[in-house]
Amino acid sequence: MLEQLKKMRGKRALITGASAGIGKTCAVSLAQNGVDLYLTGRNINALNTVTEQCRALGVQVTAIPGDLTDRAFVRTLANQAGDADYFVNNAGILTYAPLLETTVEDCEKMFATNVIAAYDIAREMAQRMVQRGAGHLLFVTSMSARNVGNHAVAYAATKHAMTAFAKGFRLELKAFNIKVTEVSPGMVDTDMRKDITHPEVLKAIASRKFSPISAQDVADAVVYALASSPGNCPDLIEIRPTQG
Repeated sequence: MLEQLKKMRGKRALITGASAGIGKTCAVSLAQNGVDLYLTGRNINALNTVTEQCRALGVQVTAIPGDLTDRAFVRTLANQAGDADYFVNNAGILTYAPLLETTVEDCEKMFATNVIAAYDIAREMAQRMVQRGAGHLLFVTSMSARNVGNHAVAYAATKHAMTAFAKGFRLELKAFNIKVTEVSPGMVDTDMRKDITHPEVLKAIASRKFSPISAQDVADAVVYALASSPGNCPDLIEIRPTQG
């Protein structure tokens, strides 16, 4: 594994949702292994902070802020980051609420970011990788893609869709020497959870008898997958809390 990590030096990666949480931690972890970075996110100030943190580790970093639901921006992003060897498809949003209190607008926003935008940029990056005959797409999904729970049903539906895309990209791109990996974490301790305000959701989370996994746990899995030797491709990596 150490030899494979050394071979990552000088490679390039595009990470979406890189301004916080899993995306930020993936950026730092890849930078620590010598991977040059293209980072995108909507929070410009936070993205700039991550950019400087990664540059301090000695790699080249290009920040490309924008909204992935803007199709024109997706074209711009893909053109600027099209030479990336790795693509970490991580950006996502969620609204925790009982199903009957989740509005159609909430559902539309989650599908727009978690499904349509994720497919849009993955398709753009895959086209460029096919032209080169090499590359690795990595989809960060969720255990919700396989286990629908209370209070996150619409979110789970988006992750079911993203899992289908990961499988489909893998099926259709393997002939072009493109690797595709799905990393599926359980509940992760990120700032995204700080936005939860619904009392039923807060009560359900407080009743859990296990701690969430960390963003670093997920980033470690991402690095492991991307560092895999040319002759193998991690298909699905599920990450669960030890007591979960």
